[in-house]
Formats: sequence, C-alpha cells, structure tokens
Amino acid sequence: MSAITPAPNQRTGIAGLRANSLAALVMLVIEFALGVVVNLYAMLPAADAGKTLFSALGAAVTDGPVALTLHALLGTLLLITGISAVVRAAFLRGGVLITITGVALLAILLAWLSGTRFVGDSGNGESLIMALATGVAIICYATILFGATEPVDT
Repeated sequence: MSAITPAPNQRTGIAGLRANSLAALVMLVIEFALGVVVNLYAMLPAADAGKTLFSALGAAVTDGPVALTLHALLGTLLLITGISAVVRAAFLRGGVLITITGVALLAILLAWLSGTRFVGDSGNGESLIMALATGVAIICYATILFGATEPVDT
C-alpha cells in the first residue's frame, strides 16, 4: 500500500475526498482565470484604498467590478471547500491526506488574505502571492485526486 492509500473500509470516504478535490481543482482554475482578468482589466474603486480585511471583502463583493465580485465570492467558497477537504481527510485518519489538505487550505487562506490586501492597495506582491498560493493548492488537490487510490479488494 502507498502512503496515501486508505484502509479497505474507507472506500466511501476516499471517493468523497477525491470528489471534493476535483471540485476544488475546477474552482481553483476558474479562480485563477478570474484573478488574471481582475489584474489585467478591472479598475478597482479608489474608495477601496486602505480598507481592512472584512471591509475590503465587502467592498469587493458590493462595489467592485463583476470579475472582482465573482473572484471574491469564489475565493470565499474555496475556503469552505478547503475546510471540507480537511474534515474529510480527518475522518479517514490519513496523516498524509490531512497534511496535504491542510497545506491546500493554508494556501487558499493565504491567497484569500492577500486578495483582501490587494483590494486595499492593488499591490503586485499581493497578486503574486495569490497566484503562487493558487498553484500550491492546485498541486495539493491534484496529488489527492491522482494519488489517493481506493483500496483493492483481495
């Protein structure tokens, strides 16, 4: 058995985690595309400058361009998806799976926090952090999707 292969009685749990990972991967690719659109084409309102964490999120959702609104909402949904993956991995009691989903969740959280800072100052550093963290999360969920296999009946 490989390090991320669960015990035979966990077939349903690993299928759920793999489905969760696929959903996260699809959302991350869409999120990345929306981020590129926002970075290249969206004009953030000048009134958003200097906003803090939750006020920046609120401004992105209510006052921002459509691409930014979708990006912020999908990013928040990705946080929920990441938490779900960690919980699923914890139920499987797989240390490697918990670690991988935990790293993915931390990457999504880092991207989300950088996004709120980006609304406040439109900095290139925050944009880079969002892109790199998205890449880390994609690698983590792809590892689960393609590496976590269902147990083989013997």
